[in-house]
Amino acid sequence: MIGFSKVRGRILIVDHSTPKPDQDSGSASTFSYLQILARSGYKITFAPFDLQKAGRYSQALQQLGIEVLSSPKWHSIYNIIETLGPRQDIILFYRAHVAVHLFDLARNAAPKTKILFHPIDLHFLRMEREAALGNDPSQIRSAGEMRVTELDLIQRADATIVVSTYEKELLKTLAPGAPVHQIPILRETPSAPSAVSGTAWFGNQWAKLRGKKPPSALSIAGFDDRRDILFIGGFGHTPNADAVLWFTREVWPHLLAKGFRERLVIVGSKIPSEISDLASDSIDVRGYVEDLQPLFSDCRLSIAPLRFGGGIKGKIVTSLSYGVPVVATTIAAEGMQLVHNENILIADSPLHMADQILAACSDPVLWQKLSSNGHAAFASQFSHAAGKDRVLAVIEGLMTAPLKNESVRETSTDRAS
Repeated sequence: MIGFSKVRGRILIVDHSTPKPDQDSGSASTFSYLQILARSGYKITFAPFDLQKAGRYSQALQQLGIEVLSSPKWHSIYNIIETLGPRQDIILFYRAHVAVHLFDLARNAAPKTKILFHPIDLHFLRMEREAALGNDPSQIRSAGEMRVTELDLIQRADATIVVSTYEKELLKTLAPGAPVHQIPILRETPSAPSAVSGTAWFGNQWAKLRGKKPPSALSIAGFDDRRDILFIGGFGHTPNADAVLWFTREVWPHLLAKGFRERLVIVGSKIPSEISDLASDSIDVRGYVEDLQPLFSDCRLSIAPLRFGGGIKGKIVTSLSYGVPVVATTIAAEGMQLVHNENILIADSPLHMADQILAACSDPVLWQKLSSNGHAAFASQFSHAAGKDRVLAVIEGLMTAPLKNESVRETSTDRAS
């Protein structure tokens, strides 16, 4: 039995695996919440659905004071919910494919514990958009099944957090009356170059774990000190591979025909062969890079040419955090409250995207405006400083709110003190 000291509140957080913030945006989002809540006085217990230890990633959480559960001490995620669920104030489930397996068990085992659901993005929306592109009957069917699953979880949860304003508005129609909060994805403000690997993602906590001093504040290099355009994204996420293939087939030839001399640098984990095969004199496929800071210090522009997706795109938020302008599709920038030609450039057709890239890479005045305004947008919307109070307001409000459907919940046993 795990004992708890007197703390602000107790929260059990469950995601599909231990977050690896240097490998995918969803992990970075989970890690940000873990940082914010642990540093705000909550007793946080993290349980990966797969119960696998994750080396330095588990250590990074433990360094924050988070208890990380794993096998062989715990033989089943279901046993964790049954044993620890009743002792929590809140159980936070990430992703529908995790929550759907544990939601009913949590309700039955811990009827007095609030359930908070965070889908990362609305999976059904992303899946429907992908299915529409390919007109694939099996994808259409899977998207429909996910729609039913996610909307059911949202209706039954005590509260749900979505990241984009578009998704919140959509849920007003699809899940009327459900308590849905919108908080954009959050990232730590980047620091200056450091010998500490992973600083760009793990921030000061990673520096401490490696026994190093946290680096100083970031200084953003100017237009003349930069070159090349950058795509970042984990390729375990289908929209990223599709985006790169579309861009290299449809947009890149227009740029080369116009005499574009910069390289395209492609960075991300789990690079498939169809992406690595794109490597050439003008396309640099690097794969996984632990520390993104040097790349963002050197590149002139980043791109987000996604044709489908949901939520908010971590690649855009990360680029803005480094003061690097972004050219993105409408889908990629959806729900972010960004403004074309002020803090981002939006283009959907191949020729228009090529023209926007050429403009940003050749006009120092435009580049500086986008860089300054984009960095300001990050600071005001997507930084930990901007979002911390919003996260805590949801948590504190949920802890004090009456139980949803209290009349049908059984009385739970007293929580351990």
